[in-house]
Amino acid sequence: MTKKQPFNFGKLAAGAAIRAITEPSELFDALPNKAAGYGYLRAVQGAVLDAWSPRRDEKDLVIKTNTGGGKTIVGLLMLQSSLHEGVGPALYIAPDPHLAERVIAEAKALGIEVADDPEHHRFTSGEAICVTTMKTLINGKTRFGIEGSATRQPIPVGAVIIDDAHAGIALAEEASRLVIPSGHKAFDPVLDLFEDELKEQGLNAYMDIREGDRSAVLRVPFWAWVERQEQVLTLLRPFRASKEFEWAWPIMSDLMAICEVTVSAEAIEINPPCPPIEKFPSFAEAKRRIYMTATLADDSLLVTHFDADPDSVASSIVPETAADLGDRLVLAPQELNSTISVSEIRELAASVSADHNVVVLVPSWRIAKQWEPLAAHVVSKAEEISDVVKGLNSGHVGLVVIVSKYDGIDLPDEACRLLVIDSLPFAYTAAERREAVALRDSEAMVARQLQRLEQGIGRGVRSRDDRCAVILIGSRLTQLVARADTASKLSPATRAQMQLSRDVASDLDGASAEDIEGVIRQVIDGDADFRTASREALLGVKYGPGVVSDSARELRAAYNAARIGRFEDAASHAGSAVDSAIAEGDTRLAGWLGETHASYLERVDKVAAQQTLDQASRNNPAVLAPLGGIAYVHLAQASNQAQEARNLLTDTYATGDELVVGIGALITDLAWDPLRTDQAEDALASLGRHLGFLAQQPERDFKIGSDVMWSLGDHQYVVIEAKTGAESTAIWKKDINQLAGSVNWCEGEYGADAKVIPLMVHPSHLVQRSGTPPQGCRSINRADMKALKKALKQFARALANDNAFQDVTAVEAQMIALGLTRDTFFSTFTRQTKREPRS
Repeated sequence: MTKKQPFNFGKLAAGAAIRAITEPSELFDALPNKAAGYGYLRAVQGAVLDAWSPRRDEKDLVIKTNTGGGKTIVGLLMLQSSLHEGVGPALYIAPDPHLAERVIAEAKALGIEVADDPEHHRFTSGEAICVTTMKTLINGKTRFGIEGSATRQPIPVGAVIIDDAHAGIALAEEASRLVIPSGHKAFDPVLDLFEDELKEQGLNAYMDIREGDRSAVLRVPFWAWVERQEQVLTLLRPFRASKEFEWAWPIMSDLMAICEVTVSAEAIEINPPCPPIEKFPSFAEAKRRIYMTATLADDSLLVTHFDADPDSVASSIVPETAADLGDRLVLAPQELNSTISVSEIRELAASVSADHNVVVLVPSWRIAKQWEPLAAHVVSKAEEISDVVKGLNSGHVGLVVIVSKYDGIDLPDEACRLLVIDSLPFAYTAAERREAVALRDSEAMVARQLQRLEQGIGRGVRSRDDRCAVILIGSRLTQLVARADTASKLSPATRAQMQLSRDVASDLDGASAEDIEGVIRQVIDGDADFRTASREALLGVKYGPGVVSDSARELRAAYNAARIGRFEDAASHAGSAVDSAIAEGDTRLAGWLGETHASYLERVDKVAAQQTLDQASRNNPAVLAPLGGIAYVHLAQASNQAQEARNLLTDTYATGDELVVGIGALITDLAWDPLRTDQAEDALASLGRHLGFLAQQPERDFKIGSDVMWSLGDHQYVVIEAKTGAESTAIWKKDINQLAGSVNWCEGEYGADAKVIPLMVHPSHLVQRSGTPPQGCRSINRADMKALKKALKQFARALANDNAFQDVTAVEAQMIALGLTRDTFFSTFTRQTKREPRS
């Protein structure tokens, strides 16, 4: 009989000794089963862990390290140390399954026990760290348990980490949105319930929604929404278990009265003022909540979206230096040489992809299709993206296009040597589109766009030794990067690299696409001088202080008060948010926040709510119109066209280069795209001003009249209906009738003696036979728009030389030469509408 081996008490003793270690740096050294290559902590990791240790009992902490700084190891050690203290269970939240797999692999390499099941006994007992995703945690059927649930008790959590916190912000918004699709049985009844109020906010927009036009967006007035809560719940409750509602209803059902409701032809969206993170006790009540990020220059969204403590968040934990970033060169070829076409840039990328992996990030399928002939893969779904990223990490794939995904992707080393960002991300939901219109060009929106851009350009450099060239395409994107105030809104390391990129760009001014490709290949091939310049650019760069805006503090406090019925407090906090925006000089943001302020006031003082909304609409015409409406303000008479144009150009642009980029951005927005019609209307108004006319957007700003209106002088007016999202081969009867109605409105406002030019912007100049164009009706169709864009490019280039746009004589000469004067514009770039020929 074989003698039985004695029980190994030494193994238990060793384990007990390790479990007694609560300092994360010491714990790393003591872990007995680390894989090869994990012998030492990097200096950055050690510095962060040492800074965290004395502050570990603060409920909310932000950890900032550059991409590739080893955040995952840092996070795992913090959680394991917390378990050793008895602060458990411990939860690690990744943005998506692909990155969760990466975390699990890292934990195994360290010899740290993890589980991927929230109900695994090793996690709930505090023996293993649970690694999961934001979507698994935050949803109405979460396995972690939801506040007030009678069927599933919430799982208590002691310490939780949100990795790539910037990606988690968007996921939290998505999870707390209740969407009623247009095909749903509740859609029409809810729309019918608020028909009168929606018509008052925008009759044309309401009719567009009813007729399936995807471009129109309206908000249900908050006073009507509050008043009819019983009817709303009666309509929606029968569907609470349906596939459309089941994931959001448990989160949203008791918050409905304080939600913002946005209507489009595609859906009715119901959004709370802030994500209701309190509904998830596993996160909300955790003793330690740690947010890890590489790219948040402004931490305000951590406060509004996760209810993080503003003071702790403002004091981020950072390494002593921010110089631990890989080598990047960011170039905008169209800024270097305005004659370089987008097709040339695509061919450049295709050339590089023959022997290196190239990744292209685009905001829409419309832009993706332009890359399709050159691409090995075009992907948008999470599973497809995960598969293609694995392929890129495994070897040479070529050129890959990823649609509408600017964060949460790791593309280290050979996985991506050239990253192309083709255009800024678009707003997709109705609420996002409405906000984008309201905040366009405001400080808040610029900061948000730059943050998305910084997330995007961070995809290709994932470690200190990595390198990547980045190309930016699109006039709006180029204009954003070229803004003088851009640098202050970027993280310090990215700011330093952007300055290096500008220094390189200054020597490439006027370079051809071939010249630019040569520089890009130097970066890709690891040119020694470039790498030296890159490292020197980062010398002495330190992380900036955490930034939390006063508006963000007040908005979250307002929501927290409103959700428990303390509406006086909510209104007070929201009013303070408006005051903060005004103090910061952001009037558009103040108007936008004023709408929120008024919505809380509605529950306290209805008269004061309408007065507040009236002021908000003065600060920002894109918000709800108050019950009394908005008084229409007549356009003045334009005087000397060339002088007006010269004044606009010199007030807007400091240099000829800025002029070229700015008009290029205007041209980009004059797009035939059903999801960007608001931008097209803005561009048409801007076009009028660039041409020396006076312009306004009556329907948006006063809820009456045409989409756009120009005053030409001598009592002449152009009323413009923009149908840039139309896909029909002829102008529909309803659209031509809308234009006729706008003509009647204009004559009513400006007198029967006013000379009114009706102008339809539509892919076609043909009108359905059943429609009757108003007298003198003209149109800009696809061919006309192409010719107009060509003339505008010539106008910008000619006036950019030696800053000729500052000379009124030069401006006038170019207008005459290009047919852009008041007397020639309509004969050159528009045509008379005609009825369709008989079939």
